[in-house]
Amino acid sequence: MGNKLKFGLLGALGYIAPRHIQAINNISADLKCVSDLDFNSAQKKEFLSKNIETLDSLEEMIKFHQKDNLDYISICTPNHLHTDQIITCLENDINVICEKPLALSVSDLDRIRKSESVSAAKVFTIMQLRFHESIIQLKQNITSQKSEEKHEVILIYATTRGSEFFSSWRGSENKSGGILFEFGIHYLDILIDIFGQVSNFNVNKLSLNQANVLIEHENAKVLIMINVLSKEKLKEMGQEEVLYRSFTINGDEFEFTGGFQDLHTKSYESILEGKGFSVEDASKSIKQISKIMDEFEKGSTYKPILNNL
Repeated sequence: MGNKLKFGLLGALGYIAPRHIQAINNISADLKCVSDLDFNSAQKKEFLSKNIETLDSLEEMIKFHQKDNLDYISICTPNHLHTDQIITCLENDINVICEKPLALSVSDLDRIRKSESVSAAKVFTIMQLRFHESIIQLKQNITSQKSEEKHEVILIYATTRGSEFFSSWRGSENKSGGILFEFGIHYLDILIDIFGQVSNFNVNKLSLNQANVLIEHENAKVLIMINVLSKEKLKEMGQEEVLYRSFTINGDEFEFTGGFQDLHTKSYESILEGKGFSVEDASKSIKQISKIMDEFEKGSTYKPILNNL
């Protein structure tokens, strides 16, 4: 019992926090404390029944660490808070496991990198799609093929969210980073991992709930289509909620909507094995999304590509 790794978790009431809590339990670590701004009495009671202390801030968690020596803090807070919270943990020599994205800008990414370089602690991020069996198989298939032509790829992600999603921090581009940082970053990460760096792109549409981006990689031309559908509007039309993920590569489609149940646990296991994804691993997709958004905000993008898709 005394050798268990000790964890704190920020953002315990957030959407993704339960997956982190389950992962911490699955690796037989000890979740010592959690923090959020809005615990009610029932939530506090539930955590306390599991010997998990409830706190109101990262500052309180740092004080907890000073007396109880946490090994890791997992960060599940709104995106715009990640960078400063990561740096605070590093300044106190606490290892960090942070949900995507680590940062919403290249300058903030550089701040994290600089802080990590002088800290005894390390930063890891969650790139769970790299552990998805379908994605692993796809990468093996693509890398085993030798083709002089670039692959033609369509990536579709459609999901449903209620009005509370759009009225929360996720509905603010300043806080979420927009649809590419909130949803697209996982997909751009695996596209770069499988097909190489981006050489060109063209933004057809970029809004709070929709992205349509043409991207040319070293080994592929990709059309990314992301749609976040309104639960309320679907209900009005008598339609069911939507969740769908698929790749179409050179005309062959495969779906990967399922298979996400244990990916956070695999991510945590990888970190403990010394194979976790680092700031440098995360930087590729963050830099590319930042570049796409900068060009879009300027009102210009690169030349059109993928004319035949």
